[in-house]
Amino acid sequence: MRPALADYDYFRARGLSSTTPDRLNSALRTVLDAMPTVLHGETTAELTPEEQQALIDGGVDLESAPTADPLAETAVQFAAIVETSLSTKAAGERLGIPENRIRQMIARRTLYSILLDNRRHIPAFQFEREGSLTPNITKVNAALSADLHPVEVFAWYTEPDPDLFLGDDVDDCVSPLAWLRSGGSVQRVAALARRL
Repeated sequence: MRPALADYDYFRARGLSSTTPDRLNSALRTVLDAMPTVLHGETTAELTPEEQQALIDGGVDLESAPTADPLAETAVQFAAIVETSLSTKAAGERLGIPENRIRQMIARRTLYSILLDNRRHIPAFQFEREGSLTPNITKVNAALSADLHPVEVFAWYTEPDPDLFLGDDVDDCVSPLAWLRSGGSVQRVAALARRL
C-alpha cells in the first residue's frame, strides 16, 4: 500500500521513506537491543539533602517531571533511520554499481553506513530521488568522525546550520544536505563535519 502523497513528500523531504508501523516497531526493537540500558530513578534518589538544597537554591525544580524522554526519542529516530536504510545490494542497484563497490565505499567511509546485528544499513538521506548520491556527499562523509551516533549524523545533515546560508541573507540558513544540493562549497561543509 502506497502512503498518502503528503506523507510521502514529508518523509522524503527529511531523507526518509514511509514504512509500515509493524516494520518501524521491528526496527525499534533492533535498535533498542543494540543500545545500552539506562535506568533512571527519581530525581533526588542519589542526592544528599545538601546537594538537593543547593540545586533548589539554584532554581532547579526537583519535582518536575520531564515532558519527553530523550532516550526514547533517540531510539525512535534511530529506528526510523535504520528502517528506511538500504542494504548494500539495494544501494548498489539504486546507484547502478556492483555491491562490492558499495562495500569499498563503506570501507573508505565515503558512503555512510550503520553496522547493526552484523548487517550494514545505508541511510537513505544520502540519495537523491533519481538514484544518485547527493553531490559531493562522499567527501563530507569521509570527514565525519567514525564514532558519531547515527541520529547525530542524520540531524546534522538535515537541520539548518547557522554557518551555511545561501546568498547574503545570514538568516536564511540551510542544512548541509541542502547546501550540497545547491552546489555550495564542499570544503566548507567538510570543515563543519570535521568539527562534530
